[in-house]
Amino acid sequence: MDILLLTLVGALSGVIAGLVGLAGGIVVVPALTWMYGPSALHTAIVISWFSVLFNSVGAASKQLRMRTPEERGRLLSSARWFLAGVVVITPLVALLASEAKHLVSKELVAVLQLCLAAVMLWPVSEASQQKPARPVLDASFGGLISGVSTLIGVGGGTYTIAYFVYGAGARFRDAIATANLTGLTVGALSVAGYLSSQVLFQQHGAVAQAAGPISMGGMVAMIVSGVLAAPLGVKLSHRLPTKTLRQILIFALMVSAGRLLWT
Repeated sequence: MDILLLTLVGALSGVIAGLVGLAGGIVVVPALTWMYGPSALHTAIVISWFSVLFNSVGAASKQLRMRTPEERGRLLSSARWFLAGVVVITPLVALLASEAKHLVSKELVAVLQLCLAAVMLWPVSEASQQKPARPVLDASFGGLISGVSTLIGVGGGTYTIAYFVYGAGARFRDAIATANLTGLTVGALSVAGYLSSQVLFQQHGAVAQAAGPISMGGMVAMIVSGVLAAPLGVKLSHRLPTKTLRQILIFALMVSAGRLLWT
């Protein structure tokens, strides 16, 4: 029964990753906390790093394949400094996360999600008003967003979308694509940092330890279903109106926060 539920959780997280760029962490963490209790929060965060990585592989690759070479070039160019900040900070936070568990609570994660839902209520223009690259500002926000996201077990998609839509003037769909790239980077470096911490702090059996009460079969089923579902989410994101995508994003954040607060 657990494997079936975890497969459904993984599939939903993958669709959300592709649809609104959230990488799936806001689904995985509340779902695992609900299934295994609040004491499983930190285990859920570590498992979420793995889901974020593999969901984002499917979503980001689909995003890039659906765009022309010129569009891919513009997208990567506008995100390069932001991603540079992500690359610097993410592995450091993941490396030290096991020593900072006391900083993270389900209430903190829920409040951050509700704040982002409130931000997303602010209207945006459908047209792109892309501002010139701001290396220092982009890298600083990339580092800040990736650090917070890694600590609470998400891919940073909501923070990235908020920054690029309201701060950089990007189109909402381009911000979703950038969020997928951010999730891929955060996921890969979080997993690398976590596995490195197991070696440095001499904690063996990293993946098995991460799974905690979840069987390895359940963990694999959740990750595989997420990878398979993420491209479907990307396809839907290119067919739905921006207003609908924002409403889905807000709804997902509110449900996730509510699930954490009332667990």
